[in-house]
Amino acid sequence: MPRSKNLRMLQELPIVKGFRPMWMRPRYGQSVVLNLEEYEVLRLIDYEGKIHEEVAGMMNVSRPTVTRIYESARKKLSTALVEGRSFLIEGGEIELSEHHYLCEACHHRISLPPMAEKPELCPACGSERIISLNDCFIRGCRRCRRCR
Repeated sequence: MPRSKNLRMLQELPIVKGFRPMWMRPRYGQSVVLNLEEYEVLRLIDYEGKIHEEVAGMMNVSRPTVTRIYESARKKLSTALVEGRSFLIEGGEIELSEHHYLCEACHHRISLPPMAEKPELCPACGSERIISLNDCFIRGCRRCRRCR
């Protein structure tokens, strides 16, 4: 019986939900899905310039696991670029260090500790249209503007 996987610890959620080629209509059935842990590894290694051992410690996984996740992410990203396919960033076996919310009225992002209650009103504009980005990115809520 295989060992259960450790949940990968993420520090941040992506700013966007995905990308698509400029001249094409979105065909989500043919999209490449980049998991959140793959996004986080790309962000930490390529964008922030960290080494694999550092990333492994930050994500609470082994260094060979980081390498496997990194290779998978690079393969998916290159497939999307070469074949002109859109890609989505969602899902995966992750744990977030904070709970993230978005105001749909003014696009203000709110980050709170995991045990804090969902805010009733947006601190920036006072709107009640606040959605959970954790649900949106992890499960792909398909309700909000970002997921449709």
